[in-house]
Amino acid sequence: MVETKGWKVTTYEKSFGKEKKVDVAIAYQMAKDSANIDKASSEITLVAGDKDFVPAVQDLVSDGFTVSVAFWDHAARELKEAASSFFSLNKWQDHLTY
Repeated sequence: MVETKGWKVTTYEKSFGKEKKVDVAIAYQMAKDSANIDKASSEITLVAGDKDFVPAVQDLVSDGFTVSVAFWDHAARELKEAASSFFSLNKWQDHLTY
């Protein structure tokens, strides 16, 4: 659905033991994409809750980007604090799971 609005969506299959590889790929892509967007009129949204993303989010925020994190309430406290804002997905659980 979001693809029709011009978003590029990359989906990673959950594979136990390989999460770090995915975390690094996501953080890398965020940093890479940030070089091509206007800080003043853009927002980066991370849908994840792992504290491994804290350094990338902190760097982007300190560089002037607005970084929102959307995840369940049990997202890492450090990530919630590093982000510009946090959006809880808890109330949408029935719509997001099957």
